[in-house]
Amino acid sequence: MRFRRIWVLLSVLVLSIVNLIIAAPLFGVEYSAYNGSIEGTFIAIARVMAKHPGQWSWWPLWNAGMPFENTYLPLLHWFVAAFSGLTGWSAARSFHMVTAGIYVCSALAVFWMALVLSRRLAASFVATLAYSCFSVSALLVPAIRADAGGALNLRRLQILVYWGEAPHTLTLALLPVAVVCFVHALTTNAVKWKILAGVLSAAVVLSNAFGIVALAVALLCWLLAFRPQPWWRAPSIMAAIGVVSYCWTAPWMSPSMIRAILTNPLAGGDLRYTAASWIALAILSGGYVLLWSVLRRAKTTAHVQFFALFGYVPTAITVTWYVWQVALIPQPSRYQLEMDLALLLAVVFGGAAILDRLPRRIRSAAAAAVMIAMALQTVHSVSYARGLIRSVEPGRLSEYKIAKWMDRNRHGDRAFIAGSSSFLYNVFTDNPQFQGGHIQFAVNPFIPGAVYQIQSGTNAGARSAEVSVLWLKAFGARAISVSGPKSTDAYQAFANPRKFDGVLPLLWREGGDAIYEVPSRSPSLAHVIPAAAVVERKPIHGLDIEPVEPYVAALDDPKYPLAAFQWKGMSEAEIRATVDRGQVIAVQVTYDPGWEAYANGKRQPVRGDAIGLMVIEPDCHGPCEISLRYTGGKDRVATRAMSLAAMLVALAFGWAPALRSYFAPMS
Repeated sequence: MRFRRIWVLLSVLVLSIVNLIIAAPLFGVEYSAYNGSIEGTFIAIARVMAKHPGQWSWWPLWNAGMPFENTYLPLLHWFVAAFSGLTGWSAARSFHMVTAGIYVCSALAVFWMALVLSRRLAASFVATLAYSCFSVSALLVPAIRADAGGALNLRRLQILVYWGEAPHTLTLALLPVAVVCFVHALTTNAVKWKILAGVLSAAVVLSNAFGIVALAVALLCWLLAFRPQPWWRAPSIMAAIGVVSYCWTAPWMSPSMIRAILTNPLAGGDLRYTAASWIALAILSGGYVLLWSVLRRAKTTAHVQFFALFGYVPTAITVTWYVWQVALIPQPSRYQLEMDLALLLAVVFGGAAILDRLPRRIRSAAAAAVMIAMALQTVHSVSYARGLIRSVEPGRLSEYKIAKWMDRNRHGDRAFIAGSSSFLYNVFTDNPQFQGGHIQFAVNPFIPGAVYQIQSGTNAGARSAEVSVLWLKAFGARAISVSGPKSTDAYQAFANPRKFDGVLPLLWREGGDAIYEVPSRSPSLAHVIPAAAVVERKPIHGLDIEPVEPYVAALDDPKYPLAAFQWKGMSEAEIRATVDRGQVIAVQVTYDPGWEAYANGKRQPVRGDAIGLMVIEPDCHGPCEISLRYTGGKDRVATRAMSLAAMLVALAFGWAPALRSYFAPMS
C-alpha cells in the first residue's frame, strides 16, 4: 500500500509537470493575439465584478441591460475577479493565470476519476498522459482536424487559447471530480460525500451549460455500468442531490436566464429538430443500448463499461453533427471536448483489458511502445503550445482603438459596436453597448433581429442606412462603429461597411475602422413622449419598422421636454423630467419585472413596450423626479429562498440521523 501511494504521487507529479510545461506560456499572457476569441466577454465580466464588488444585480453594458446573472454562468468569473482583487493584476492577466491553472488541474482530475473507478494505476496514468497531449477528435473528425491545424495538435488547448472556451475548460476540470464525489456518495456512509456531490454538481452547473448535460450522461452511464442494488436507491439519491443543488444555484441559474435561453432557440444556428434529427436519435439510441448489451454479455469489467458508454455519447453527438449536419442537442459541435476526454478513456481502458489476456512479453512491449509514442507526442504538444500561445500589445488592435476613442470622446454614451470589437469593448471601457455578450442569454428578444438588420441590410435595398438609423435611435445608440476590409477586427460584420457615408456624420476613421455619430436631441436614455407613441406592436422582423416610427419621431420632436437620466450605480438610476397628462417616460433600458420606480416616495407603474424597453407611467405632473431601482422582483425573492432552503437541507442532512440512515450505502 505504501509503495502504491508513492507511485500515485509520482504519477501526479509527472502529469502536473507535463501539463505545466504545455500551458506555461499561457501564464504569461495578458492580452491574447487572438482577438476573435470570445474570452474578451469573460474578461469584461470579471473586470466589472472586481471593480464593483457585490453590485451584481443588473448589467447595464450589453443589450440595453440585463440581469447580471444573464451575462454568463458565473463560477469562472468569480475566480478571476477574486484573483484580480487579491493580486491587483488586471482582469486580463488574472483571466489567463486562472485559466492556465484550471487547464493543468483538469488532467489531474481525469487521473483521479480514472483511478477511483478502475483501481488501475498504470492504465489511469497512460490514459491521463494521452489526454494531456493528444486529441482524439482531431484524429477522427476532418473538420476539427483542419481547424486544429493537424491530427496531432492538442485540440482542447487550441479551443481554450484560440476560441476562448475558458468556462468549458473549467467544466472539464470539475466534471471528473463531481463523478468521483457521486460515486463515493452512493457507495459509502459518509455524509460528506453526499454534500460534496451536491457542491460539485452545483459547481458544474455554474461553470458551463455543457457540463450539465455531460454530468447527467456520466451518471447515467455509471448506473448502467456498475448497476448498484437496489436499483431504485441510487437514482433517487442522485435526483435528490440534483434538486437540492439546483435550488442552491437558482439565483444564478434563474428563471430569467432560462426564459432567455428558450426565447433564443436559434442561437448558434437553426438547430430545431427535423425528421432527420429524430431518425438519427433513434439509430444512435439503439446503438447505445446495443453497446450496453454487448458489454454486459461479454462480462466486461464495470469501469470499462462505464468508459465505453460515456465515450459513446459525446462522440455520437459530435460526429453526427460534423458528418451529417444533424443536431441531436443544441450546439452539438461543442461536445468535442467531452469526446476527447471520454472516448480516450474508453480506448485506453479497453486496450488495457485486451492486453490483460495476452502474454507478459507482449504486454511489456506494448507498454514500451505506448510510452515512447506518448513521449514523442508530449514533445510535439509542447512545441505546438509554444507556437500557439501568443500575446499582443492591445494598442495595435482596432478593438482597443475604438474603445479608447469612445471612452475619451463619447464617455457614457451607448454605441453599436460590431464584430470582435464588441467582445473586447468592455475590457477597455465601461461604456454601454447596443448589443454585446452572449446572444443565448439576451433578455431583450428583439435586439438580435435589429442587430442582424443593421449589419446585413437584408432586403432593405437603398433604405438600408435609413432603417439602420431608425433602430439605432430606437435603442438609444449615439454612435456606431463599422469595420471594413483593412480593419484588424476578426469579424467584419457589415455587408456594406460604407453604407453610412454621407448619411451619418463621421467622427473618426483610422485604417479600416470608422465611427459615425447617430444624431439625437439628447444623450439621455430617458425621454418624455406621448402615450400614443409607445411601441405597442412587436415588429415581425427588422424591416417591419412601422410600429417603431412614431416612437422614434417622438424622441426627435422638440415640443416634448427633455428628460435627464443618470446611473447611480450598476442597478440604480435617477430620472428628472417635466411630465404632462397623456405623457409617459420611455426609458431605453431593457424592461424586466424586477425594475421598480418611485416618485415622491410613491411607487410608479413600470411596464415593457413591444421592443422590450421600459415605460414608466408616472402619476406626477409637472416636474417629476423618479428613482429607478432594480431589485430582481419576485424571481429573485423566490430563487434566494430556494437557495437558503437548499443550504438548510444540507445542514439538516448532516445532523439528522434519520436522514443518514435512509441514505445508507447500497449492498
